[in-house]
Amino acid sequence: MDKPLILATNLHEYSRIKKISVNSCSFVAKGFIISYMDKRIFIVGCGPGAKDLITMRSNRAIEEADVIIGSRRLIADFVRKRDIRTLVLENNYQKVFEDVDRLKGDKRVVFLVSGDPLFHSLGERVIERFGRESCEVIPGVSSFQYAFCQIKESWKDYRVFSIHGDKDVDIGKIFKENDRFILLLDPGHNLKFIKRQIGAIPKCKYRFYVASNLSMLTEKISNISFADFDNFPEESLSLLIVRREDE
Repeated sequence: MDKPLILATNLHEYSRIKKISVNSCSFVAKGFIISYMDKRIFIVGCGPGAKDLITMRSNRAIEEADVIIGSRRLIADFVRKRDIRTLVLENNYQKVFEDVDRLKGDKRVVFLVSGDPLFHSLGERVIERFGRESCEVIPGVSSFQYAFCQIKESWKDYRVFSIHGDKDVDIGKIFKENDRFILLLDPGHNLKFIKRQIGAIPKCKYRFYVASNLSMLTEKISNISFADFDNFPEESLSLLIVRREDE
C-alpha cells in the first residue's frame, strides 16, 4: 500500500509532521516529494560574506538546525540562535566529521560554507565523507559571480582556476591557453607569485581586475596594470580577473 502524502509548506511544518509520522508517510515540501528517509546534513552556501546575500532557504536551514558547523566568522555572522550547539572548523576536519557521524542520526546538522558550497569548497569534502544521499546542498553566490556584478560585465566566456595551495600550478600555461579567466588567490599564491611565474610583461595587452573582501564594508575592486603586481596591497583572499584585450 502506498504511503499517504502530507503537504508541508515549509521546513518548520515538515519537521512538526515528521515527528508524528516517521514510518507511515512521505512528504511534499515546496512541490518536491521528500521520503521519510530525509536528509540530515545540510551544506549551506553563505555567499561572499554579506549577510543579505544569503538565500531565504539557507536562512531557514540555519534556523531549524540542531548543530551548526563552520568557521568562527560564518557562525558569528549567520547564526542568530544563541542556545544552539556549534562546532568551529579550525583544521580539525577529521574530528568534526567523527562528531557528525555520532550526531546525524537524530540531529539536523548544517555546514556553513563560504561562497558556493560546491565550487572549490568544503561542500565537496562533506559529500565525499557522508554520501550524496545524506546531504542536501543549498547554493550560494560565488565570489566571482559577485565580482562580475560589481564591474557590470558578463562572465560567460571566462574559465575559473583556483590556485589555493597549488605549488605546481603553471601560470604561464594558463595565460597562454586562455583569453579570459579568473584566478582564485591565497596569501602565498598572490599577484607577486603570478608575476614571478610569468617572469616578464606579457606580450599581449591585458586588462586586470583584482578584487578582495567582496560584499564587505572593506570591499575593494581595482583595475590595475601588470606593473602593479609587485606593490599592490592585497588581502588574504582575493581573486584576479584577466581579460586579453587584443582578442
